[in-house]
Amino acid sequence: MQPEQRFYAGEFRHFIDEKNRITIPARWRRGSAEEFIVLAEATHQFLLVMSPEEFSRMSAAAEADANVSARDKRVFFRQLHARSQHTTADKQGRLVLPVDLCQKVGLKGEVILVGGRGRFEIWNLQKRKRADEEETPTYQHVANVIGL
Repeated sequence: MQPEQRFYAGEFRHFIDEKNRITIPARWRRGSAEEFIVLAEATHQFLLVMSPEEFSRMSAAAEADANVSARDKRVFFRQLHARSQHTTADKQGRLVLPVDLCQKVGLKGEVILVGGRGRFEIWNLQKRKRADEEETPTYQHVANVIGL
């Protein structure tokens, strides 16, 4: 039996505490300790957080992509796995964030968690504000195209 796929939606502002922990929003938690894979997004704008199952699905999709050469896939997977780290959220939903990854993307103090289907993102507030301003016209265009 496959584990239930998580679905993360919404935005939440939270603080990273002195032990480099952040509390996952209550509606995103399962109520028990959970394992996650954390990695900095390719351009270091935010941290990606996902279950090992979601990480595996993403990896399988990349492996199956015929538009990527075998050599590029090897390089990609080497980099992907080297840049990814395991972490666990405790029963209270506190997730310990790797210090080096937080430094790469500028996470400290108050941050914003952004839902993204089977994964969520942790953003620096200023970077998120800029990204939202840049992305809003695209969102509005696609919303109009699909009749939302």
